[in-house]
Amino acid sequence: MPTGEINGLNRLRFCRLANLRTGQCEMYYVHLCQFHRHHSEIGIVKHSSMKLFTREQLRAWDRATIERHYESSADLMEVAARTCAEVLVDKAFSSRYVFFCGTGNNGGDGLVMARLLHEQQVNALAIVVGDPASGSPDFRRNLQISIDGDLPLQFMSEMPDELDVDLDAVVVDAIFGSGLNRPVEGWLADLIHEINELTNTIVAIDIPSGLNPDALHEQEEAIIEADITLTIEVPKRAMLFPENNRYVGKMVIVPLGLDDLYAEEEYCKWVYIDDLETAPMLRVIHKYTHKGMRGHLQVMAGSRGMMGACMLTCYAAMRSGVGKVTASIPECGLAVLQTSLPEVICHAGLGGDACNRFEPVAGASALVIGPGCGVGNDMVSVVDTWLNAGKIPSLVDADALNVIAQQGWQKRIPSGSIITPHVGEFDRLFGPHLNHFDRLETQLKKSKELRIFIVLKGAHTRITTPQGIVFFNATGNPGMATAGSGDVLSGIIGSLLAQGYEPGDACVLGVYMHGLAGDVAAEARGMDSLIARDIIEFIGDAYTHLRGFDNHAG
Repeated sequence: MPTGEINGLNRLRFCRLANLRTGQCEMYYVHLCQFHRHHSEIGIVKHSSMKLFTREQLRAWDRATIERHYESSADLMEVAARTCAEVLVDKAFSSRYVFFCGTGNNGGDGLVMARLLHEQQVNALAIVVGDPASGSPDFRRNLQISIDGDLPLQFMSEMPDELDVDLDAVVVDAIFGSGLNRPVEGWLADLIHEINELTNTIVAIDIPSGLNPDALHEQEEAIIEADITLTIEVPKRAMLFPENNRYVGKMVIVPLGLDDLYAEEEYCKWVYIDDLETAPMLRVIHKYTHKGMRGHLQVMAGSRGMMGACMLTCYAAMRSGVGKVTASIPECGLAVLQTSLPEVICHAGLGGDACNRFEPVAGASALVIGPGCGVGNDMVSVVDTWLNAGKIPSLVDADALNVIAQQGWQKRIPSGSIITPHVGEFDRLFGPHLNHFDRLETQLKKSKELRIFIVLKGAHTRITTPQGIVFFNATGNPGMATAGSGDVLSGIIGSLLAQGYEPGDACVLGVYMHGLAGDVAAEARGMDSLIARDIIEFIGDAYTHLRGFDNHAG
């Protein structure tokens, strides 16, 4: 819970989405009743998906919210600014703040935040950047309120010789918001470069100034390089790509409770996976459930020296709820697997040091193929046989993908399959790419063309579907960049697939659970020392969290 509260904000109550610190983002949910037209509690945002709207859709969402819930746009600005100010107080970044406020609505947010801090005897200075007379109506309104309230103000209409900012002050960037659709030029570009040269902590409001929220290409213009970005309601699309991480820093999502009806009805193929997306997917385990009702996963994995990949995949699958796992392995792995995982059935003798043939397991409801198998001639034969026979839901990973890439068999991948490449495997499959924007274009194209689900692993793991939908994951942390983490993911998704989840749901839920378990593991054991087995050990905690969230949200 927050450690501080701004006077007059007693009707703004924050609660943590989860008692977790992740390497990618934090999220807050807020109960709002102040300024709401009908004085009813909006509460936890109820729309089923966190849609990643475009700039124009975000504007329309604001308008819909104002029309249905507020008296004026100034009321929504007040709530947005108060909410962000409360986050600053909660995090206690500093006792001194310098706000750089543009003359649009983002600058209006900054003025309100500075005023609220000033009213609580926090040292806050607002520097108005640009011509106030040409500002938006809500900006001009809040500028007058700030003047009347004796908020310390400075006005900047050209680049000064140097920026005079106290070393212990937090710099708050409220120059431009998500409405910007062109590169910043002239003295304002110089100002952004100068702010970036400061050693102060920089907090951006909604989006770093200068970053185009919809641009799917590398941006090298004048852009604020924030340490932390308080993004309002939903992340902006451009913020979810590695190329823009140096601008965004740590992302903190601050929902305001914008209009539910608009969010549910507005069409959008970009989705951010969060608890609200995944918790309702979980199936209930009924009293009379037996193992035969919980699915049977075949795992074809491992070779001499790489049996750990098989072990991790099987272990993760068992921890993720499947009723039974059968491991199809070479003879060299039998003792290792029987000793380390007595719960797993071993279908051994498919070769000495590596599997040399594919044999489907009777009764299996899904297959994971590839982890640690090697890419020799025997594996080429195995993959060829499977591609000809593949009749059950399948997840293809690691060396199976490498064989498919080597042999040019991409078009033979069975429709409805899931593939889980990392960046290197993806580029081997579909050709080299200059950046992640180009990779997303190819990922969407190949999902549609091949009718498969592609899980591109990494920060904000991306999932694309044959219907052209792209999901970005919210969970996970850099500690998960460790050997075997991908094998764990294959086991989790494969387990869900075997339990009867549709491939798309298995991908979304599995990716989120994998990252969530990794976040709990990092919290408990430290990000630096995280290993793949730690992720598996906390899958149960991830389940507990999601089931608890679903009960709370419901």
